[in-house]
Amino acid sequence: MRALESNRGSLLNRDDGAALVVALLMLLGLAAMGMAAVMISSTDFVVAGTQRERSRALHTAEAGISEAMYRMSARPGETIALGGGSVDISIQDPSDPPDPNWAARIFLTTPGAQPAADEGQFTTGTIQNASEYLAYSHASDPDRAVLIEHKLRDFDGDGTSEVVLYDPSQVPPENPFTGFPVERISVLGTEGQARRLVQADVVRFPINPNVFAALLADGEVDLRGNVTVCGHNHRIDTPFNVGLPQCSPGWDETQGDLVGVMTTGGAVSTLGSTDLLGSPSPTNSDATNQFQTLAQALGLTDSELAEILDSADRTDLSGGPWTGITYLTGDWRINDGTGEGLLYVEGDLTLSGDFSWRGLVYVEGQLRNTGTTSIVGGVMARGGGQITAVDFGAGTPQVLYSRAALVQTIMAAMDYIVLSWKEL
Repeated sequence: MRALESNRGSLLNRDDGAALVVALLMLLGLAAMGMAAVMISSTDFVVAGTQRERSRALHTAEAGISEAMYRMSARPGETIALGGGSVDISIQDPSDPPDPNWAARIFLTTPGAQPAADEGQFTTGTIQNASEYLAYSHASDPDRAVLIEHKLRDFDGDGTSEVVLYDPSQVPPENPFTGFPVERISVLGTEGQARRLVQADVVRFPINPNVFAALLADGEVDLRGNVTVCGHNHRIDTPFNVGLPQCSPGWDETQGDLVGVMTTGGAVSTLGSTDLLGSPSPTNSDATNQFQTLAQALGLTDSELAEILDSADRTDLSGGPWTGITYLTGDWRINDGTGEGLLYVEGDLTLSGDFSWRGLVYVEGQLRNTGTTSIVGGVMARGGGQITAVDFGAGTPQVLYSRAALVQTIMAAMDYIVLSWKEL
């Protein structure tokens, strides 16, 4: 009997030990699960922090691209107040044609305190406020500075790369002959341990003019003076005051010729001293011809044009020479002057002195001339309700069509836009 009781106690003790082992194993399991949860939570926290740093580094790099585009859009001599002084913010290759070896770097320091540039290169400090620097550059390391250079490509396979130009009228638009250089911006954005290297190809906002003649008028055109109008497509560097026959074929492009004078049905009056040339004809007065709005002539939407005019380079004729977008309201008389780009007059325009323009002259009212005028590009006049939209009956006006002058002088006034973007 005592033996049975002893065995029973031994069994009970054995069960209690097993239960204890099970309980300990369960506690170990729960502890392991808890530690795993803590590690996962910690890892998620680290991953989230890393993602935040990477996101901020990317935004920082994009800010560097924005500064580069802003400064390339600025004209030489354009200044801002920075650090108690005045700083020229423009960044441009001064060479014409563009230098394939040109490059610019923006360092993370105030302008004037940046490292010296190598020959043919350009360096400058950032225009950020010193108290709010974003780390998209470095104060002294050129490999971490914002880099701006021309995009290069070996177009002809001769082993030498040419500067890539962008002309929206060409197919494809990237070519080695006409248009504006495509600029390549490389920026390393940093945040904590994160590094994001971004490269963007940018170009000035493309203008693709859609014009039909060297001189287009929505009314009659009086050319009964010493007038030259040539619709052959001239090179952008055609000199002023070079008329027929010297201008053509001497300064002609190989293609792209237009009619010399076109109206929407209005008569074109000429005399023996009038020189007209164009293709397929010197004049075209078909009543089915359409006069274009300025937006249509530039290949823009109305909203794009409105934005461009709202930020016009000038709204009067003070100073000079006049470059970029010149937007004049009301009636104007120009006695003497020279400029390039777009000259847009909402009223009448009288040219009474020695006037020269490279680009587009667009007049909503009547265009009159009594002086020595030379325009390389194109002219459009609506007439403002007058029967005679263009009165060139006096003086010595000259209009030579040039598509390159229309495209490049107006594009030169545009801001930069991104063509492509990638992370390296």
